[in-house]
Amino acid sequence: MAKHDVSLQVEQEIPIMNKNVVFPVRRDGKAFGRLRVSKGGIDWMPSGAQKKHHHLTWDRAAELIREHGDEFS
Repeated sequence: MAKHDVSLQVEQEIPIMNKNVVFPVRRDGKAFGRLRVSKGGIDWMPSGAQKKHHHLTWDRAAELIREHGDEFS
């Protein structure tokens, strides 16, 4: 199974106003993609993709997590 590395350490709540928050994700030590969090939802940008990303609104993301969030538990 691949090892994924994502990290963030925050001591307090930080509102996302007019900027996105981007989480670089590495798999087995290599760039895998970026998760971008914004007011409008979340985007997944695979590594090496210039402009292609996959967008989910918050409603759709919540729906998918409710439906599939425990698939691998």
